[in-house]
Amino acid sequence: MKRILGLIKDTAARLLTSYKRYPEPLLLAAAVVMILIITNHQSTADETNLRIAMSLALGVPLTLCFRALQERSTISKASAIAVYVITAAFLFSYYNYLLPELRMVTVTRYIAINLAFYVLFLTIPYMWNRDGFEFYVLKMFASFAVTFVYALVLYLGLVAILGTIDILFSVEIDSKLYFDFWLVVAGIFAPAYFLAGVPEFGVEDSGQDYPKSLQILLLYIVLPLITAYTAILYAYFIKIIVTRIWPEIMVSHLVLWYSLISTVVIFFIYIIREENSWANIFIRFFPKLILPILLMMFVAMGIRINAYGITENRYLVLVGGLWTTGSMLYYAFKKKTANIRIVLAVSILALLTVAGPWSAYAVSKYSQNQQMNNLLIKNQMLVDGAIIPSTTVPAADQNRIVSIIEYFNRKHSLQDLKVLPDNFTLEQMEETFGFGLSYIKPDADFFAHYPQKSPSYIEVQGYDYYFATNFGLQNELQSSENISAAFDGQMLRIAAGGQVLYEKDLTGLALEIHAANIGQETVKNEEMIFVEKNEKLAVKLFFHHIHGHKEPESGKNKIDWMEFSVLLKVF
Repeated sequence: MKRILGLIKDTAARLLTSYKRYPEPLLLAAAVVMILIITNHQSTADETNLRIAMSLALGVPLTLCFRALQERSTISKASAIAVYVITAAFLFSYYNYLLPELRMVTVTRYIAINLAFYVLFLTIPYMWNRDGFEFYVLKMFASFAVTFVYALVLYLGLVAILGTIDILFSVEIDSKLYFDFWLVVAGIFAPAYFLAGVPEFGVEDSGQDYPKSLQILLLYIVLPLITAYTAILYAYFIKIIVTRIWPEIMVSHLVLWYSLISTVVIFFIYIIREENSWANIFIRFFPKLILPILLMMFVAMGIRINAYGITENRYLVLVGGLWTTGSMLYYAFKKKTANIRIVLAVSILALLTVAGPWSAYAVSKYSQNQQMNNLLIKNQMLVDGAIIPSTTVPAADQNRIVSIIEYFNRKHSLQDLKVLPDNFTLEQMEETFGFGLSYIKPDADFFAHYPQKSPSYIEVQGYDYYFATNFGLQNELQSSENISAAFDGQMLRIAAGGQVLYEKDLTGLALEIHAANIGQETVKNEEMIFVEKNEKLAVKLFFHHIHGHKEPESGKNKIDWMEFSVLLKVF
């Protein structure tokens, strides 16, 4: 009992110390909890309350940064008051102008700004004295882990108490109380307990203070796994070069997460590099070895962006790739590194991603506007900047147009799609474009065909050129200085020097494959391959997917979209 009372006393003293050291952030956190509890007990969710809570919560990292600055330098009382006034004005302005509603743009921008300020809080103590920064972050990480466990145990204990009262005394306890308790634990107890563990000053780098369990985990479990993963990716990369086999699978996400984890691991083992030869070898050679793999990742990203344009998700993947690449280049070629710069870059990139003409939102809107214009021009639906309705647009292009319109309607505003008429609404879709807003979906008359063994690679040996389409119905597949391939939704045309060398009705070929395999989705691989040659070139076609439907009025089969690859040998 004495030990329990002592533990309670120590915890209370820890929380009190935290409130004395960081009063403004913790008071703001408590205010957020109160607003959320009130909202929790309302019959309908009040977005205004949520916006107020989010704005106040943004003040937490802002005031944390100010308190961190106060600990590093003397700030006069007048300056402190000025900072509080500016912070209050900023939060009020943010609520009114940057958080008018809860949509994709406002929420992701809010998350990015929070991330930027929390990372800034992490780096402020070591802005001027960078020695021991890695160990400081390690201490913060350990404090967070302990806080998480304590908060979880506390919450589960409170839940058990409520449940026991409900069962033993037949008291009808409002289920919303469980969420109230979670808010109190996560929003009041956890921040105070965590902040009490933040070192007041930089801790000297000391190998003996490095947690032994974490050292074993990183050096003897995580590093060998990363090394094995690197070997697999290198074998895959070398196979592409040696065999001249072009991969069709997406590798960018696999490489991105692997590189992000590797960067974090290097950061954490950096402080023991002089004491552990394995850590030193890994830090010396791995950043250079990963660079070709990162190059392959950017090639994969480029293929995807070239096909579908940039969206916020692809932009974030690209930014993540740039950060990991920059970090690896820094580790590889900078003799004397300051890891705080890598962490600080996260804060800067987070702000740049959501602010300015280079932001994810601005770039994505511009890219998708270009995608829409290209689709309309391809289908001869854009004349002098005005949309001309058409009923002959291929299904794949219809789906792409619909997806772009829904993208703007869901994530931005239809007014941001410049080609649309003024005051355009979704109800005017068919009148404006000639087709409705719905996608072509599978039904009783839908058919699809795939190879029995879909190859992960295409053998290109013996041919001069390789062209591919990710979604089939694209106008310009690819071109080089000598030759180009184009597909207009029906005809494939190969040209050189302005002269057509070969053309083929691919929809006719696809319909022939369907006629020979009615009712069968999987088709023998050889039946999905077409080979033909003339006096100028040899052509080899691989159909990877064929999708279509039977028109109810005419009973005729129609190809909606197809995915294929083309190999060419020029004589």
